[in-house]
Amino acid sequence: MMKSIRFTNAEVNMAGNLFLPENFNEAERYPAIVVVHPSGGVKEQTSGLYAAKLASHGFITLAYDASNQGESSGEPRQLENPYNRVEDIITAIDYLVAQNCVDEQRIGVLGICAGGGYAIHATMMDRRIKALGTVSAVNYGDMYRLGWEGDLKPSSSFELLGMAAEQRTAEAKGAATGYLPTTPNSMEEAPNRDFAEAYEYYRTPRAMHRNAPSKFTTRSLAQLITYDAFNHADIFLTQPMLVIAGSEAGTRWMTEAIYQRAASQKKTIHIVNNATHIDMYDKPDYVAEATEMFAPFFSENL
Repeated sequence: MMKSIRFTNAEVNMAGNLFLPENFNEAERYPAIVVVHPSGGVKEQTSGLYAAKLASHGFITLAYDASNQGESSGEPRQLENPYNRVEDIITAIDYLVAQNCVDEQRIGVLGICAGGGYAIHATMMDRRIKALGTVSAVNYGDMYRLGWEGDLKPSSSFELLGMAAEQRTAEAKGAATGYLPTTPNSMEEAPNRDFAEAYEYYRTPRAMHRNAPSKFTTRSLAQLITYDAFNHADIFLTQPMLVIAGSEAGTRWMTEAIYQRAASQKKTIHIVNNATHIDMYDKPDYVAEATEMFAPFFSENL
């Protein structure tokens, strides 16, 4: 069972889908999991899929649209501010702990792609989070500084910082909000296999959604490039965690990095054979493999 809900993050009216276990009983208290979507995604895509799968294992799960995105309010539209994205997670937890049917001592978070990076950051900040899971996790700061596959020098991002500054100045003088694509405009423009699959996922009937326009504000570059979702993970990331990535994902190195850096004494990395970054979003066999790992992990640690 799913129901649409609303909660607030400062002045933003957040839109979410709350998934309830089969035979849900309002008089009982359940463990709950916040599920965080990728950059450019919405709750009706991969985060909603994982939320529904985990609800079938007895959890209350919440997938929501980020501030300024999807059905959530906020201007400018499609702003991808990583600090706001982390606060979205924390306010989603605020919503859950206020529900009588949620056991506030048994709350976890699961993030996909950039949502994985934000989930990692939120877990370091909020001790109410008792367990962390990620799928194809991306530290967006490292992605821009070092490249999708980690083979660039940080100096290459200075041009993008300049672009963000110029756009911000233009908008301060009255120009329209500037945007950049989050996925290629065509399959032919994709620089690698992961981005070709991102085009297919977000821009074809495979998973396209009217609320996910595959763009973000140019000004977002300034926050993203200088952001580090993994900062101080060696000190503050102490909760149990399970991180999952595809063996063929260009971003696999980031999952391996957070596994090595995390201070948690109870941590597991699982590599899904033959899966790419985007495969983990919706391919049934790969999602099933991940869910079969996450269900007992969250049951044991929540």
